[in-house]
Amino acid sequence: MSSLKLLFYAISTELASVLLLLGSDNSLALFFLYLIAHGLASALLSIAAWGFMPTRFREPKLLSLLLVFAFAFFIPAIGLLTIVGGVLVGVWLPALFRHKPFALVASPYFTPVSARQEATFRQVDLKSLMTSGNVPNALRIQGMLVLRDMPARVTGRLLRDSLGDDYEDLRLLAYGILDQKEKEITRDIDRVLQLLERAKESRRYRLVRRLAELYWELSYQDLVRGDILKLTLERAAFYADAGLMESPEDAGLWLLRGRILMAQEKLGEAQQSMVFARRLGLSAAQVNPWLAEIALERRQFSLVRMLMGQITEDTQFTALSKSVEYWRPHAFS
Repeated sequence: MSSLKLLFYAISTELASVLLLLGSDNSLALFFLYLIAHGLASALLSIAAWGFMPTRFREPKLLSLLLVFAFAFFIPAIGLLTIVGGVLVGVWLPALFRHKPFALVASPYFTPVSARQEATFRQVDLKSLMTSGNVPNALRIQGMLVLRDMPARVTGRLLRDSLGDDYEDLRLLAYGILDQKEKEITRDIDRVLQLLERAKESRRYRLVRRLAELYWELSYQDLVRGDILKLTLERAAFYADAGLMESPEDAGLWLLRGRILMAQEKLGEAQQSMVFARRLGLSAAQVNPWLAEIALERRQFSLVRMLMGQITEDTQFTALSKSVEYWRPHAFS
């Protein structure tokens, strides 16, 4: 039974008891009947009011119930009105003044554009250009040609979105760019695999490390999806492990292995790999952002703040400086 129903029953019973008391009959039996009705109303009211109380005021449960019951029972009518008024004020008044500083917004997507003086689109958001229905198709084709010369890791999503465009030439161009970038890496993988088959022991480490990097690039540049992505990450992890068996002191390969495991959603193993990379000499600016991302995924905000705070303000990674500034402890004071 909900607290609102109990509150309604308590008020109704209390009104009935007051009507009994105000009647012309002054017999002792009627007075006892009033006490029973008033006691029932007080009990219902205490249970209903207890349900609206803040959690910290509900313990100990028995004593808090007795306190509300005593207030309602020993102060007839006025006690009920006071408690009901307190419930109304406690429930609805804070809601009127509650500040809601947060809102749910879509994840931003940023496409960097080269800022050369001769660049045609240096002032234009390429994403808006490619997705707008009001832009001439010839201009959108030019924008696609700009995307062709940019790293696939920042254009892969936009290129894939263009595969569903209404304009056929744009779809074909987007497909051709993606296919070309994927084939370039695939050719490198095939070449390194052939070298690995006949390589001497002294060269095996460098070759398997290169294979781990190439397989990772297919995922990092968003060139593969679905089951192919899963298989690609498995091959990248396999060759990263093979390289670490040959050279366990390679801090960069430990970091790469951690990023591969993150993509596979194996956060525990990824964290261990990155901790090894840090111990082997990589700087906080190189490792801590990834450790902070794992901590953020686990909602360990204090750990995120500590990890980002270990990165020096003069870090060479300028794209990281704003994140470091945001998570620095004084930003939350």
